[in-house]
Amino acid sequence: MNTEDKLAWCEEFGEEKETNFLLQRNFAGTTLWINPDKVNNKYANDFVAHFPSDLKTVRTPLFMANEMYGIDPQYAVTFNVKDGKRYAELYPNIIVVFDIRWEEPKNQMDIKGNLYRVEPMELVVAGFLKDIKNAILASDTQKIGYKRRVNDTQGNAKESFVFDARHLQQLKETT
Repeated sequence: MNTEDKLAWCEEFGEEKETNFLLQRNFAGTTLWINPDKVNNKYANDFVAHFPSDLKTVRTPLFMANEMYGIDPQYAVTFNVKDGKRYAELYPNIIVVFDIRWEEPKNQMDIKGNLYRVEPMELVVAGFLKDIKNAILASDTQKIGYKRRVNDTQGNAKESFVFDARHLQQLKETT
């Protein structure tokens, strides 16, 4: 097969390789299909994928993230240590989606009278577990312990990693 013959690769060899790949491979909790758009566009992406996913709704800013963790509070989010372990065991190919929304300017004053603020923002980012681990590492692997959960018996996480959401892939919305 001539490696420079793009049309032959797209119409013959590529289709065969895509089909064989789907028949021979199986990924935990993940399903791949031939992209139906390829019927009309042989250059369309090859597959459409179904991955297990989980949503993290973030509505409470970590106002002191800069002082405590060196992370801009506008983009600071948490990921429960407990969730990370559970996902790794049960859903190794999971994608975690963080829906971050500050609906109006939010302010908080500390006991010394210092004012902290985040601006309105909507940001949706996502990543596989390895992406989240890399975001945590890029943010210096900081943890927050939840004082009110020390004696929790309801299953709440007792500690979370704090990281900068900009280290994950932003999901773009269609208009």
